[in-house]
Amino acid sequence: MRLSHRLHPASIARPLPHAVLIGTLLGLSACGGGGGGSPDAAPPATPAVETTVQASVDELPPSGYPAGSGELAAWTYFQAARTQCGFGALEQNVALDTASRAHGQYLLAEGSDGAYATGHAEANLNNPFYTGALAADRAQFAGYGPYVVELLTASTETYVSATPPRQPTAAQRGERDMRSLLNSVAHLRGAMTAARVGGLAAVTKEDRRTGPDGLTTLVVNQRLGMLVGRQESAPLLGAGKVASYPCEGSIGIDYAFAPATEEPNPFPRITDPAVQMGPPIYLRTDEGGELLVTRYTLTDSAGNVVPVRTHAVPQSGHEFFMVPRSQLAPDARYSVDLEGTANGANFHQQFDFRTRS
Repeated sequence: MRLSHRLHPASIARPLPHAVLIGTLLGLSACGGGGGGSPDAAPPATPAVETTVQASVDELPPSGYPAGSGELAAWTYFQAARTQCGFGALEQNVALDTASRAHGQYLLAEGSDGAYATGHAEANLNNPFYTGALAADRAQFAGYGPYVVELLTASTETYVSATPPRQPTAAQRGERDMRSLLNSVAHLRGAMTAARVGGLAAVTKEDRRTGPDGLTTLVVNQRLGMLVGRQESAPLLGAGKVASYPCEGSIGIDYAFAPATEEPNPFPRITDPAVQMGPPIYLRTDEGGELLVTRYTLTDSAGNVVPVRTHAVPQSGHEFFMVPRSQLAPDARYSVDLEGTANGANFHQQFDFRTRS
């Protein structure tokens, strides 16, 4: 199976008549939204409380997502990433699950024949799944409140076959789409924002038609949406502390990232979706603080320095991105060395991660 990333419109390549399968096309929709929908939106003025960040995946709070579901696979991968890398696990919030599912259903009710809507905005009040124009409206309608960060992937798989094709399982789709969110800039900073609760939903729709040649075309669309809650007081990393993704021990990290497939595009001058960079490396201290990185290097296992870019957008004063200028090697170990100050306190962050095969 070939895998590529694409925003709207999703282009679908037609194979030769004897081909069994066409690849998967993935697109990332914009991160955030109006009315409290972005990581930079001000939550209610309640004091932040410093908490101890969980250090073990075994300590993850339980969730109610069904076994084998896309939601459970996506949530588990997301929680493990946050916990392992020091950002802290979230508690599942059913209202945010509900709001995420409603938006996914709305998007898949808009369109037909394999072509469906993407994005965060809703405009069709006659759509039976409409619950609000923006993420903040939908979260409030579901009973949570307006301060949220919304993350969304739109994936399309197209198969052409004379027999029923073998598809990914719901769990495989859920983890795949969550991985795509974390291999980004805007989505990654939203996923790792200071928060206590979150919720998500994976909604899938199939379109099938058989042509005169006897081949069946199957188009499978999935929308994985997630809302990270911002109503509660924000947990703190602590004075002068930083957290990163990836981090020490991270494995299976994607080795390529196409910035033109993400909205907003973190490097606006790169408009060709075929241009591949390496996976974004993210660092943050507590919001409202100042992160100053004075030295940064990325090296491969042979000690060669990998050129990077650091001016990805968006990022705030408490954040830092380092993105390799070209894709990394698969199944390879890389070392990160970062030095600077976080709220005036010196820090030195050094870790290894490994890319997926």
